[in-house]
Amino acid sequence: MSRTIEFTKDTLILHLSGLISAAALKRQVEIPYSTITNVSMDDFELSMFQFRIGTSIADIREGRFLIGDKWCFISYENHKDVVSIELNNHEFGKVVFQIENPMEIKQRILNHILESSNK
Repeated sequence: MSRTIEFTKDTLILHLSGLISAAALKRQVEIPYSTITNVSMDDFELSMFQFRIGTSIADIREGRFLIGDKWCFISYENHKDVVSIELNNHEFGKVVFQIENPMEIKQRILNHILESSNK
């Protein structure tokens, strides 16, 4: 898959490669665990006419999308069962991405948040 997650001591890094990085106009998104307020697995359907900097074709959403008054980073080809991370004090209000094993990734993110807050 063209999306991978790297877990560092203090930061989650979403890496994008290939056509996905070209469509999203971004190669990675760094998310400090301290900025994460919620993690969920959602059905996140977004209108293809939403204001964006990136790509919106059929069910593909790649790039920065203005939702309400916040920029969000979205990366998926299928809006069902995506990982959704809500953020505070970050350039994005939300980061939403498709990845293999979304339930497992969600749990790993929650575990890293817990570990980093206990330090």
